[in-house]
Amino acid sequence: LIWHQRVLSLNRFGAPHDLYLLNDLLEGRLPEYKLYVFLNPFHLDDRRRKALKEIIGRDNKTALWLYAAGYINTDADSALDLGHMTDLTGFHLGKGGSYYGPFMHLTNFEHPITQGLSQELFWGSTRPIAPNFHLEDPDATVLGEVVYSLGRCRAGFGVKTFNPTDPKRSWTSVYIATPNVPAPVLRGIARHAGVHLYSEAGDVLYATPDLLAVHTVAGGERTFQLPHRVDVVCDLFEGRVLAQDTTHFEVTLPPASTVLYYVGAAPVLDSLGVKR
Repeated sequence: LIWHQRVLSLNRFGAPHDLYLLNDLLEGRLPEYKLYVFLNPFHLDDRRRKALKEIIGRDNKTALWLYAAGYINTDADSALDLGHMTDLTGFHLGKGGSYYGPFMHLTNFEHPITQGLSQELFWGSTRPIAPNFHLEDPDATVLGEVVYSLGRCRAGFGVKTFNPTDPKRSWTSVYIATPNVPAPVLRGIARHAGVHLYSEAGDVLYATPDLLAVHTVAGGERTFQLPHRVDVVCDLFEGRVLAQDTTHFEVTLPPASTVLYYVGAAPVLDSLGVKR
């Protein structure tokens, strides 16, 4: 289920992302990010837990936690405890013990994360997993419910912001009790976290400071918003300049096509022999 999340949805929410081992983050090897998606930090000892909280809990960062984040701590008297999850995520949670395939559906369409999303959006897994978790936190803003244990619905998608008036200690925690979070929901979380979105069309998208790669299935008209003004936008496969001195550009993509754009300083195109 973690593999499904990484392959199917993380590439389609409209912003580039990097994949790292948790140790790379904890040992200070990574740059700063606005949004961190934690796929499986289920087992954290005291040392790793403390280091992670210090990294996340500042500078208006946002952390997205899935399923059993922090549930296991073998340094504690009780290795499996909901309190371990609260310590890491900031949410108070409950637990169901039966094996079930949990599914999530949205219940709050007014929050910036879920605004504009469809009530037909469901996600989760048909594979039975246990234990299952839900929110029991009156201070959380609940955005959706997890369906598990003979179809019972409990709060399972929530958001909380901590220390909002202190930028050095302010951070936002988002918890989702099910795997396989779809791209539209990830996009809403990213937007709320202040992440720059190149597009909201759901195409596969990768980007570096100077390159933008897109694969589309449906094709059609697209507008790509750039994080800053660039000298030139060039279709590298066609060797054609599309726009100059701009913060966005518009194209029409054929169905089932892949494109690669250069978005940067003009002198680079001269070295490539591309006419402007």
